[in-house]
Amino acid sequence: MREDIVDRYVADGQAQRMNDMAWEKLKDWGREPGKAAVFTDIDGTLAPIVPTPDLSEVPEELRRLLDRLTQSYHVVAGISGRATPDAKELVGLDDVVYYGNHGFEILRDGTVEVVPEAVPYEDKVRELEALSREELEPRGAFVEDKGITASVHYRNASPEVGELCKAFVKREGERLGLRITVGRGVVEARPPVHVDKGTAVRRLVEEYGPEKALFIGDDTTDLDAFRALEELREEGVLRETLRIGVRSDEGPPEIVSEADLVVDGVEGVGEVLRVLAGKEGVRPEA
Repeated sequence: MREDIVDRYVADGQAQRMNDMAWEKLKDWGREPGKAAVFTDIDGTLAPIVPTPDLSEVPEELRRLLDRLTQSYHVVAGISGRATPDAKELVGLDDVVYYGNHGFEILRDGTVEVVPEAVPYEDKVRELEALSREELEPRGAFVEDKGITASVHYRNASPEVGELCKAFVKREGERLGLRITVGRGVVEARPPVHVDKGTAVRRLVEEYGPEKALFIGDDTTDLDAFRALEELREEGVLRETLRIGVRSDEGPPEIVSEADLVVDGVEGVGEVLRVLAGKEGVRPEA
């Protein structure tokens, strides 16, 4: 038992040192913003998780900070599981680049572009949405209309209905040849092509050419972005990277274990944005 306590103490100390180093790096980026890219998830990161997606709001202070970052950083992008127009409406800033549906869409010059390889699966996604509405919404689930991907939310339903949602979407999605993922109170089906938040990060880095890039995220799908950043650094494409995990009771443990810096909730994200904007406040506890 005592060895467990000592091991945990050492691990906590190592995590604290990593957090300290990451905060110092973050301050350096705030002093040299023109070479850095800021990539972020939206729901659960910029906006608190709420019972249904339509109730979500980005706090006004975070919106102002993001707007300030767009004026000095190489590029600022929101990479969301939402449909791209919904992501832009939620954030409400024209100078942010928006990738939606976990990287399957980009909003460019006012037009939504879907990754070409995914288009043949659109009818199958629609079929799964219709089946899910018929079978799961009467039980308390909510099926979000997202176009090229399908999301079934069960946050407001009983645990039993949540398990039913996951089993139903997995069974029907696999029958239709779709790929299934599970997040915070949601199960999703996507076309079975190699597109995710990590490929969105790669495309952004290739298109805009920053020397440094960070990603902020809270859920399973954000881990793809974390891993893409690490690969880009190892390949020498990026000189520096930062993976910022938003800790929550519902998030996967890897969001903490794979992050260079860990913050708590949307409030912690606000502190990160303040430091990036050169408006350092009181650093939150790790």
